[in-house]
Amino acid sequence: MSSNQILAPKVEKPSDRAWWKSATVYQVYPASFCDHGSSGFGTIKGITSKVPYLKDLGVDILWLSPIYQSPLADMGYDISDYQALDKRYGTLDDWKELRDELHKRGMKLVMDLVVNHTSDEHAWFKESKSSIDNSKRDWYIWQPSKVNEKGEKKPPNNWKSIFGAGPAWEYDETTDQWYCHTFLKEQPDLNWENPTVRKAIWDMMHWWMKQGCDGFRMDVINFTSKAPGFPDAPIVDPSREYQPFGNLSINRPRVHDFLKEMYKEVLEQYDLFCVGECPGDEPVSAFAPYSIPSNKELQMVFHFHHQGFDRGRGGFGRTANFDWKLSDFKKVFNHWQVEMEKEGGWNSNYLENHDQPRTISRIASDHPEDRAKSAKLLSMFHCSLGGTIFIYQGQEWGLCNVPRSWGEEEYKDIETIQEIEGERQHRKKATGEANPDVSDVLKYMRQTARDNGRTPMQWDDSDNAGFSKGTPWMRVHDDYKEWNVSAQSKDDASVLAFWKKMLRIRKQYEALIYGIFVPIDEDNESTYAYVRDDKTKNEKLLVILNMARGTGRGEKSTFNIPKDIDVSKAKLLISNGSEAEGSSLASDVLDLEPFEGRIYLL
Repeated sequence: MSSNQILAPKVEKPSDRAWWKSATVYQVYPASFCDHGSSGFGTIKGITSKVPYLKDLGVDILWLSPIYQSPLADMGYDISDYQALDKRYGTLDDWKELRDELHKRGMKLVMDLVVNHTSDEHAWFKESKSSIDNSKRDWYIWQPSKVNEKGEKKPPNNWKSIFGAGPAWEYDETTDQWYCHTFLKEQPDLNWENPTVRKAIWDMMHWWMKQGCDGFRMDVINFTSKAPGFPDAPIVDPSREYQPFGNLSINRPRVHDFLKEMYKEVLEQYDLFCVGECPGDEPVSAFAPYSIPSNKELQMVFHFHHQGFDRGRGGFGRTANFDWKLSDFKKVFNHWQVEMEKEGGWNSNYLENHDQPRTISRIASDHPEDRAKSAKLLSMFHCSLGGTIFIYQGQEWGLCNVPRSWGEEEYKDIETIQEIEGERQHRKKATGEANPDVSDVLKYMRQTARDNGRTPMQWDDSDNAGFSKGTPWMRVHDDYKEWNVSAQSKDDASVLAFWKKMLRIRKQYEALIYGIFVPIDEDNESTYAYVRDDKTKNEKLLVILNMARGTGRGEKSTFNIPKDIDVSKAKLLISNGSEAEGSSLASDVLDLEPFEGRIYLL
């Protein structure tokens, strides 16, 4: 197949209902998805073998987390060659086979674009590090030391790395300078102020488009600009030497300049799918410009505001608040659903991904008696939010957090390891104890750690859950005998069957994608309710979800439908309870069973 046959031309489509807005995107975390052999590590051929499963589920776009050549310091988000694949996953020919199997089913293949930083083993960084005079020295961010009153060399500022408790700088003895790494020291940040760096990135993107790639998910793309002069961050925790850098390296104005240039040099030349990952705590108005069509930047972004409702502290902390209120949860979603539309941007809706814990354990209940119903409730919630929907592997059949009995040694993620060890060292210094207690940190990890979303997919009840014929790189969840794709595929009442149905309903009733979002009874601590109103299609739906939680279990609730909502012609489209589909509303007072949800066509 020639590159001309592969390349998707740019096609002008109506901006209000472009193809990508109604798409169902499925994220694959390749290491944990499917190993076609016995390496214990997921492979591209393994992913290809599951394309029929994804098509049957209702997936339009497959997004692959990084599969590039990498030392895997951060599971592939440290790339040493953007145009080579890691041999653990397979070859470029394997990738092309996956591309073809998707394309012939009308599906698209999206790659992860990780260009805020590279691996420290990338050829660019090796050159940059070799000497101050090297031509690639300013491809990365280098600064001289600060010298304290004791004459000690210290980092250029007090910025804390995202991972661990240490600085966002690493000292290099050879050149007597520090390089910036907002994440691991093995992930040096690129200098986006250098136009030659940007040109190299555009060239790499064009190369992937010529291979038949259909778009990009852009990792922490709003980190790419730093505050001039690298000033110290405000001190938010006086007990610690290094502080979160916040807006000194997040959502800076220059990011928009960079993305407009990316659009002009790359994106507008193809019919692509593009979403940017954009952490930060600014209001909707700061994130909407990325996706406003006239700005010519991206189609949508991932924000993180809804990932903090149950966290014990802001930023990237993995502590947990187990007593969060439903009204706080609703406040975030309602605000973004309503305000993003007003701002003219477009929402991307995800509940889970490779960086987040499982929502059943987090929002509802993974108790054996609640789990299936909880998963179905969350499916109704997720699929009725306005914007493009993103499903993370395992979410569609009810995967939950790792067992509470697992010890510290089972956690493989570098962030978790550094979080625990960083806190251990901090407490050693503060208390003088040789081995301070960090059991509270581990308790938080069991609720919030990234490892919760990275256990291998459970395809059947055979050894290793059918994930691999070898020893898995990460332990398979203990419940795989009862909870797996094979068992659910044979059960019309399963979570998997419910998700398929919910995705079909979402495509059938476009009010769930494009309709105005109208919150109802926002202070209600038991029930989450809202109307989706699509005036273009003259279509209106009522969503009612009982999210009441007692001591970790669901509770019954009663919901009063407001008098100004006409339910005289209401018809039940779908429910995870006993109410018959197609039934009408006999009363405007609903008695809901624990974790029961209903969606009515009004």
